[in-house]
Amino acid sequence: MDMKLSCWKITCFVVAIVAAVTSCPSASYAVDMVQEYSGAFSGDLVWQESVTMTADVLILKGATLTIRAGTQISVVPAEGTKIDPEYLSPLTELLVRGKLDIQGTPEKPVRFIIIETSETEEIAWAGITLDNAVESYIQRVELERADTAIRCVTSSPEIIEAKIANCRYGIVAQQQSHPKILGNILVDGEGGIFSLSGSNPYLKNNQIINHDEEAVFVDASSRPWLDRNTIKGNAIGLALYPRDLPYDLTAVTDNQENVRWLGRQGQADVK
Repeated sequence: MDMKLSCWKITCFVVAIVAAVTSCPSASYAVDMVQEYSGAFSGDLVWQESVTMTADVLILKGATLTIRAGTQISVVPAEGTKIDPEYLSPLTELLVRGKLDIQGTPEKPVRFIIIETSETEEIAWAGITLDNAVESYIQRVELERADTAIRCVTSSPEIIEAKIANCRYGIVAQQQSHPKILGNILVDGEGGIFSLSGSNPYLKNNQIINHDEEAVFVDASSRPWLDRNTIKGNAIGLALYPRDLPYDLTAVTDNQENVRWLGRQGQADVK
């Protein structure tokens, strides 16, 4: 056989195989297959499409977790942390000590969903904790059934247009955290937004609705800026220690108790 003809046939055969594999549905599925994560990560990490948190995930100092628009993160509920030392909850948690960049859009929000089992509790995971994290962005994310949906510990992220539902607590700013909390919806939880231990978050255009306890709680050492938030249908709209904290009462309506002034730290107001 002519050597040139033989080489030509082999080349055509290889090209045909490559084309077939590229167009094969199973090959596409292999590229898009669900990725599973647990443990500590020191490098830059990107989540996109479908991701599963099989246990705790820790983003170490100096590392970045980027979550692309439209990503769905499936959370496996677990009792017993995989992060050493244990942080604030024995439940499955996303703990960030580096940087978090969630890039959801109105058309493609990022969603955290629970993988149900026969033993799954109503509060199924710990949520997201930023612990001394650097400048972070949490945009258009949907969180449900967390102990604390977003906890900021000495961290000041921008939290923009998140939807937080059926969580024990929505957003907690503590230990001198000053996040920007803008245009979020928090519904059907136990408590909404908390400012603790010298934290001064900026709250603007949030909707905090139907909580069993306080929609907004401010301790004696914190001074959040409350700007045009809709607060209704809660047991207590605003629970405030600072007597001189400005707020817009017209947006705090239809709560069982719109405003409760608290006494000295740790004591109820004496009337």
